Amino acid sequence: MVLYSHSRLSAFENCPLKYKFRYIDKLRTDVSQSIEAFMGDMVHQTLEKVYTDAKFQKFMTAKEAKEYLKQLWKKNWNDSIVIVRKEYGPSNYLKMALKFIEDYFKKYDVANDGITIGLEERVVINLDKQGRFKLQGYIDRLACHNDTEYHIIDYKTNSHLKIQDQLDNDRQLALYQLAVQHNYRDAKKILLKWRFLAFNKELTSIRTREELKALKKDTIQLIKQIEKTKEFKPKVSRLCDWCEYRQICPEWAHMYELETKSANEYLKDDGVTLVNKYIELSEQKRKLVSEIDEKLDKLKEALVKFAKKRGVNVVFGSNNKIRVSITDHYKFPGKGTKEREKLIEVLKKLRKWEEIADIDTYGLNRIMKEKLWSPQELRLIRRFATKEETHRLYPSRINKEEDTQK
Repeated sequence: MVLYSHSRLSAFENCPLKYKFRYIDKLRTDVSQSIEAFMGDMVHQTLEKVYTDAKFQKFMTAKEAKEYLKQLWKKNWNDSIVIVRKEYGPSNYLKMALKFIEDYFKKYDVANDGITIGLEERVVINLDKQGRFKLQGYIDRLACHNDTEYHIIDYKTNSHLKIQDQLDNDRQLALYQLAVQHNYRDAKKILLKWRFLAFNKELTSIRTREELKALKKDTIQLIKQIEKTKEFKPKVSRLCDWCEYRQICPEWAHMYELETKSANEYLKDDGVTLVNKYIELSEQKRKLVSEIDEKLDKLKEALVKFAKKRGVNVVFGSNNKIRVSITDHYKFPGKGTKEREKLIEVLKKLRKWEEIADIDTYGLNRIMKEKLWSPQELRLIRRFATKEETHRLYPSRINKEEDTQK
């Protein structure tokens, strides 16, 4: 039986192919940790130390916590850590981490921040009674307030502050709540708390019994979808910049291959040659089509004038003929315009809106041409329409034998 996690589920949602590489193929890559992940890990370890010491009645100062982080950073830093945003160096990220800790101590009194029940506590969540669907997770910090109120706390070091609606639909901490409810039967109230360290903000969400029931159902459905998936396709997004599998991903592999080539080898690469030639021909085609369309428009205009002047419907050439269709067409205001809103008001007053709403302006055009409404009603909407002449040409081969017999 597979033991899932929020991270595992998110990997599938973000990119099925990444999920396959990591959890099915279990591929290891040479790509190292990103600077953002490294910074987050250092901050998490520092706060874990702060609250571990507090359990033993040893309360670190902000200065001591920052010094601990700097030592941790120096000990674990290595030059293989990936920095995607090249304009910022390691020192910028270290300063950010130190600022997070400094602001944290200003906002929270560690000695009076509830009783710590667990730090990086592993929990297992049962989604069904049979135990078929299970998840595991690690709570950054689980604290108890007022004896029966439990707080599930998650530290966030990223530069994106989520809005309340996102948190109220967040899956991770809500899943952890299921485990806390099962493990701590005295919990009368459970709060989900996110401490966004980059913004020095704490946001809270509370889940109802009905919401947790729906969460179980949705999560089981997602697991079933994963388990029945046969083709794990890549999904390109901004997350690709931080993906450790880019070098073997079919979306990016050729780009990485080119990066290893010299300028001369690059230009001789079959892929580069094919793409450049394809784009070149596509651009030539676009220009030719544009020129031909312009010439055809002029010929169409001339054919319509000729047919009108001669009073004929069909114009003959050497081997082909063209039927010229000339009809009137009513054009109405486009969506989002003030005139469109006025037209809708008139239609509603005439009690015709429900009749026309589904078929839109095409239906209005037909009503005008076929005079399906009363003359008074047609006059009221006529002022919103612009009468245009529609021209259509229908080329066909001349059947000379048939014309001769006639």
